[in-house]
Amino acid sequence: LNHLFQSNFKIILIDPFVLDFLFIYQLPFDKLDKQLVTFAIVNESVQLLLRTLQQTPLFSVQTSITTQDNHRISIDHIFITYQHKILHLAVLHKYYSFYLIQSNHLRFPDDDNIHLPFGDKLRAVDHIESEPYEYLFYYPRNVPHFLWLYETSEFLHCNRQLADQMENDLHLYQNASQLNITVVPMKNIAFALNKLQKHYWLAGGTLLGWYRHCGLIPYTLDADFGLYAEEYDENIRSHFLGNPITYLWGALGLVNDSLEFRLYTGRFTLDLFWAYRDGDHRWCGYQINRVKFRRTLPLLEKLCSCDLFGHRFSVPCSPVQYLDSEYGKDRWKTPLEKNYTWTNMKYHSIWDDISWMYAVRLYTRQGKLRTDKFAIEWISKHFNYSLTSIPSFLNVLPNHPVTLPPLKATLVYGTPMKRKNSRKKAAKNDEKKDVI
Repeated sequence: LNHLFQSNFKIILIDPFVLDFLFIYQLPFDKLDKQLVTFAIVNESVQLLLRTLQQTPLFSVQTSITTQDNHRISIDHIFITYQHKILHLAVLHKYYSFYLIQSNHLRFPDDDNIHLPFGDKLRAVDHIESEPYEYLFYYPRNVPHFLWLYETSEFLHCNRQLADQMENDLHLYQNASQLNITVVPMKNIAFALNKLQKHYWLAGGTLLGWYRHCGLIPYTLDADFGLYAEEYDENIRSHFLGNPITYLWGALGLVNDSLEFRLYTGRFTLDLFWAYRDGDHRWCGYQINRVKFRRTLPLLEKLCSCDLFGHRFSVPCSPVQYLDSEYGKDRWKTPLEKNYTWTNMKYHSIWDDISWMYAVRLYTRQGKLRTDKFAIEWISKHFNYSLTSIPSFLNVLPNHPVTLPPLKATLVYGTPMKRKNSRKKAAKNDEKKDVI
């Protein structure tokens, strides 16, 4: 380490175990007992580094290389052995706005006892802001955030073969005007959720667009993100209230039931759906008027990274399984322009009066609660009571009894017969029609 530092090579500690050891548990580096430690080095420094090491016979140097399509040799990993200790340098290859670290192909005699945190599989790494550590090496300035991002760093490519088929056989090309109004708000959402350390994934038609088209479905009208319901906190709402790029237009559902944030840019809609864990699966809510539906999803215990528009996004690590559960096995491979039936959406129930009043909050572009005629009509259109103003309520069920306004002359959901008819009507529509 001293030799590399004195030779002005910038290597950054990225080994999760050692970062934990030094910065989370605050233990001294000289107490570390580990055979192999992983650092990162940018690709541009590799050739000079290797030439420098060749002039120093104290070290044994091995490299892991791959041959690319243009027959160019890529050096992906460097292993420097000194007194039975191994310094592992994972090479950062620039990939649009982030880096990729390739899989390692070099084998060691003691392979069973050597685990590579980087090099075990293809991984994505964001740009690392770093600080020097005691004149030995550099380390990520925000260690907890770097370790959090590592959990989702396994990188998946879209299905290029399928995307080419969409273009060559079906003439479905990426829509430039659509991309122009979509790319910036999607990046804004991903950046914000990563900064807040909230796991998310591209969901629904957005995931399908990434995997099947390596972009967006050309005729899609919105973008969907999924989030873990157990990670919700009000910082998410606060960030998007009045956001200059993507502002919170409406919060639908309750925090503990079917929560959805509808974001808007002025031209494009983006939805955040919270997925609730239930045994061996998850579900997220969807509402049509006062009727509640639930979409069943895989458990999603692990998330991975992908590239979309040159930016790193999170996706399910098993995208095919996810798409099969949403659309039916392999049905998503054939694009349909209208009247697609979701296979995982089922009728659940109807919001009762008190819950419904708390389940809809609409906001202005400036982040203020909407109290205009539009907001009142949104709620009261499917409400059994006469609502003339928007109360200042929170997006949680109240701790004390709520006094409801007077009943309407004509009930919408009030009578048993009306409720029965509403459920019958909802049952006919319990599989949402959409565009894929």
